[in-house]
Amino acid sequence: MIRLLVDGKTGKLKGEEKIAELDKMSMKDGYAVVFGGLDIPDIRIVKDPDSDYYAMIRYNTLAHETQDRIEVFHFSPNHKIINRAKYTAPNDKYKYTRYLNAYVHKDEYVIIGTFAFNTDKSGGDESRFYISQLSKGKTTFVQKELGFTDFYKHPDAEFVYNNVKGIIHMILMPAGTLGSAVIFQNIKPSSLTFEKTYSPDLSQVNEYYRNNMGSKDDFSGMIQGAFVDNSGNLVLMYQETTIKKDKYGTITGTFLGDVALLKVSSEGKTINGAVYPFYSFVSGDHSAFNSNKIKNGFRPGYSFDDKGLASEQYFAIDFISTDNASYLLFNNLPKNMETEESKSIKIVKAIGPTTAVKYTYKGDAIKRDYLFKKPKEKKDVNFCFFGSSSYNPVKKSYATIYTDPETEKSAIVWVKLD
Repeated sequence: MIRLLVDGKTGKLKGEEKIAELDKMSMKDGYAVVFGGLDIPDIRIVKDPDSDYYAMIRYNTLAHETQDRIEVFHFSPNHKIINRAKYTAPNDKYKYTRYLNAYVHKDEYVIIGTFAFNTDKSGGDESRFYISQLSKGKTTFVQKELGFTDFYKHPDAEFVYNNVKGIIHMILMPAGTLGSAVIFQNIKPSSLTFEKTYSPDLSQVNEYYRNNMGSKDDFSGMIQGAFVDNSGNLVLMYQETTIKKDKYGTITGTFLGDVALLKVSSEGKTINGAVYPFYSFVSGDHSAFNSNKIKNGFRPGYSFDDKGLASEQYFAIDFISTDNASYLLFNNLPKNMETEESKSIKIVKAIGPTTAVKYTYKGDAIKRDYLFKKPKEKKDVNFCFFGSSSYNPVKKSYATIYTDPETEKSAIVWVKLD
């Protein structure tokens, strides 16, 4: 992991420093990852959403000793180490520990979520989830066990901080689950207090899907993101996914279908829901919660050659919540924008013919529009790289990278959102 310091005004490099490293993987290590179910060793950065404090997690899944597999570093905005400590699950009861996610609160503490488990060969299939806090000046973690006792082979979890309510929404995704099977656990980070768990009610989404889009079936999609609006509600985004395999059973691509939006209160009560038509194809496999992961600068690869990683970066969907509405921004074919919701739309396979579009989500309705202007002809398109965009809520200014598909030149553009 190398830290680059860049002058924000001139773009010039001010400094370069190696801050952490992992050993190179051997063939034996690769076998353990592919066939043993271990994560690929990684070094991850998590920033405090309300300040410039951040944490680095050195995640060495292949370390021989359990205590050497997860190490947390807490940094100040000036990149000085506030604290660091190695993590192990309580009582050394479990041989394996999987790092899930983290939250940083200024200089006070770092919260991490972990999944500790044993397999058939290490004492029988058993697992527990833990939320742990590393406070400033402490060398050990305060840990609390979540009330989930089912054994999962490869669960994932996302932390979404609700700055309005002052809580962490831990969104637990057991492997292979869709829709309402996702579990939500609210956590008060300062005290590690757990609130009641819940799973979202998608009945309003299903009603919209049948009445407005002519579907005969309920909506069945993978969760792609969770965002907090200005009232402290959660807007959840789900997307239908269908994998494509070759004759050997290898996943070669993923069809990304219609997208559902569900607004729920911070306690999980459904407020409204809607669906909009979408259809694209990305190479390789597809991960849950992709929209949030891209915006946070991290997208885990499913294999050593994850072809879906690059294409999903380009076809990212961005979500912005303002005082007046919520906006979904992505690239789509102009033809799809002019097609009725209830009719089939054309699949998006390439970047060139797509243009930046804006979907306004307000109440229980979605309004379709273009981010810049309606194309007058087929080649008159404006592609944006939404995976690297940023919104300034004070100035209500949205910055993104625009690319002209003819000249292949890019520029930074700013757009006002209400």
